[in-house]
Amino acid sequence: MRTKGGTGVLSVDGKEVARKTIPHTIPLLMSIDETFDIGLDTRSPVDFSYEVPFAFTGTIDKLNYKLGPSQMTAEEQQKAADFLARVTD
Repeated sequence: MRTKGGTGVLSVDGKEVARKTIPHTIPLLMSIDETFDIGLDTRSPVDFSYEVPFAFTGTIDKLNYKLGPSQMTAEEQQKAADFLARVTD
């Protein structure tokens, strides 16, 4: 089961500094206890050059992220729900 990809954009002070297109993603392969950290990395580090917990010491004035509509079919969503029900029982 693959999902469609997207484009990630990193902006600093309102200026785009990086853009990466991801052709597809594989749903449900991330650890269920992984976190979405902003300003403090408390779980799996994005880079092993530092140890967690790792706090950002700068200032984050604004954070925007946009999630598009689900690109999984109804059948794929049901399969994902069934899988999660099995592994969390």
